Amino acid sequence: MPLHFSKMSDIQGRAQVLQHSQMKILCMVLCGLLGFVVSSQLAPAEELHSPKIVRIYPLGGQKGTSVTVEILGEFLSNAQSVEFDCNDIVWAKTLSTSSGKLSGTVSIASDAALGSHLFRISTLDGPSTSALFNVGQFPSLPEIEPNDRPEHAQLIPDLPAEVQGRLDGSADIDIYGFRVHAGERWTFDFRSIEYGSSVEAKMTLLDARANRVAFSDDRDDFDETPFLEHLFAADGTYYIKLDQYRGPRGFNFGKNCAYILRVSALPYINYAFPFGARVGQTAKLRLCGTALEKLEKVYMTELREAEYTRMTHPYTMPIHFRPDPSTNHNLGRIDGTIVSRTSDHVEVLFAVPAETPTGLWLLWAESPQGVSDGVKIELTDVNEYDEATFPRKGWTASNVVINGSLQHPGEPDSYQIGALAGQPLHFWTLAAQLGASHLDTVLELTDASGKKLAENDDVVAGQGTLIGNPDSSLFYTPSIDGPLTLHIKDRLRRGGPGYVYRLKIASEKPSFQLVTTPENFTVSRGGSAEIKVHLIREAGFDDEVSVWFDGMPAGVATPRDKFRADQRFEPNADGADMIIPEIAFRIVVPESLQTGTYPLHIQGSPDGAEASSGYQFVQAQTTMILGPILDAWNFIRRPLPGISMTVTEPFDARISADQGEMDLRQGSAATLDLKTENILQDSRVQVTNLPAGVSYRLTSHETDRVTLSLEAAPDATLGVSDISAEVNIRNRWASTRPIKLTVSPAPESSRERSEQ
Repeated sequence: MPLHFSKMSDIQGRAQVLQHSQMKILCMVLCGLLGFVVSSQLAPAEELHSPKIVRIYPLGGQKGTSVTVEILGEFLSNAQSVEFDCNDIVWAKTLSTSSGKLSGTVSIASDAALGSHLFRISTLDGPSTSALFNVGQFPSLPEIEPNDRPEHAQLIPDLPAEVQGRLDGSADIDIYGFRVHAGERWTFDFRSIEYGSSVEAKMTLLDARANRVAFSDDRDDFDETPFLEHLFAADGTYYIKLDQYRGPRGFNFGKNCAYILRVSALPYINYAFPFGARVGQTAKLRLCGTALEKLEKVYMTELREAEYTRMTHPYTMPIHFRPDPSTNHNLGRIDGTIVSRTSDHVEVLFAVPAETPTGLWLLWAESPQGVSDGVKIELTDVNEYDEATFPRKGWTASNVVINGSLQHPGEPDSYQIGALAGQPLHFWTLAAQLGASHLDTVLELTDASGKKLAENDDVVAGQGTLIGNPDSSLFYTPSIDGPLTLHIKDRLRRGGPGYVYRLKIASEKPSFQLVTTPENFTVSRGGSAEIKVHLIREAGFDDEVSVWFDGMPAGVATPRDKFRADQRFEPNADGADMIIPEIAFRIVVPESLQTGTYPLHIQGSPDGAEASSGYQFVQAQTTMILGPILDAWNFIRRPLPGISMTVTEPFDARISADQGEMDLRQGSAATLDLKTENILQDSRVQVTNLPAGVSYRLTSHETDRVTLSLEAAPDATLGVSDISAEVNIRNRWASTRPIKLTVSPAPESSRERSEQ
């Protein structure tokens, strides 16, 4: 059974209702505890040394340039290369390597696709977890500390620009100054959560006297990154202040605290209507936003894996699990024709070829100020209607999509359904998942007398950075023939021009999804490792599920197991985390198996359905996870193209630290105790990433223990560093996890004696 984390929630008190601020506090405390619980209780010993990426800084760079980056993580010493999701981004040179840090140069092609890209590190110990690197169009400006007060503000010399910054520690504040002229419109776009970082911030625009001009906390109901748009009335110097959310407990976001502040005059696309179209037809889309009168081109590109920003488990948006094109030139693109435009809306015609792949596409708009990224558009191969053209007799059998909007507060939209006894019905919405700012749909099904038969609010609970799915998914199988009415409304009974949705109707039963962890499964020749399969049930699916592996390489057993019907996917008792059933499979690899990467195919079916003809098996997938393991929250995810097993050469040397943190005062020493396995006594143990003025020396080396003395000079650099102990065995590094070393000032009395 999975770990439920209910004891963590008891620490916070089992409140019955969590308001927005209370939910944030609970989320942050849970996140702080999750790292310890996951590493100490969930991961098998063989997987503890798997390479992991925690942060990349900067979070991206301008296309057509080269960027020096620093990747923080764990067990990175044996890095061989860095692999991106396309050939337009290349790891050009490695500058330094250690267990906790890899630095090097990234080269970005001038025509690389804008936006987020997946990357991971290839090592002798197998591939690392994945992370995101973002390609921008404006010059990048690295942050320079200190910049936490207006008098210390870092100047942005030229606009537009993309500032690459970090909010390190709960006390850190970043302030940037810039000059503007009267009548200029500028947008301030803080990019973090959906671009690979976990930091949450609030943004304040200040005048030359540090008076507040404008403020933004959450961009909308489902995106907690701030966004400001301002028309400046007067010339002068202004400041943008970035202050992270820390809550009453002083929470900080740890190492993954990088961000991009994009300051530009780009047009802003708030929403599109409709949010989709059918292939083989010409669709008219209405784009709504600000400063749209300057648009010159509008086009769509097929969504890449790194751009699925609102993916949850379970997912109801259409997702493709396949590799992205190798270059931007091979990415699918559909150009639109602008019919009319004003400052707040543009009408565009898209002639969608019949052979166009269905699924999600991303909308882009080009102007003299640059390229604006907009909302997601779904292309389908089924009948598409709007509220006026949907058949008055209602739905009967075929899959359909209805494009609608809740134009007025309190307004529900209603649609007739011709129900047949025993015919399963599935209704679901796409709104927040496609970029709608506020609509939180609720679906309600009633019979001819108005009696409520079924209702659904959210696909899965969640909030803010811990992304749930506020769209709806409702399954129902009628027991008698007769008309039914489906109602769609906003949870808070709101409405307006931007409350647009796609309502999808199909005849299908609830099913399930399978996802695996870890993201990259690695095992050494002659060894074994554990891979977990997690069961995500759709509401109403209550069957047992058989799970098996297909296509294992020769000599590797093909495992099989079953989920019981009583293993539920549901919120825990406190309502603040999810219970997700899992099966742990131990995979044993013979010594004769060659090293390399082997694709894994993991299938599932309701128990007994394998024998039934025509049944479509469910294939397990894996995802990139920004945040702790599955048992807690639906963190932002990205789908990955496939599950694989990487077989590496065996390596039995181990080194680990007794402590994860060390305190060292200037002019003093501290002891670092290490445990070792299969490391000869004449092997040289070294400590990496020490701050200036701190040195180390070996004090003892026994069979399974090493003791080092860390010594700080009186003028050693103050602050926090991530150090690691490492030893090279047969051209392969054994290393500890990063150890947090804090160098603090010597006591006053010690400094006085030193000066004398």
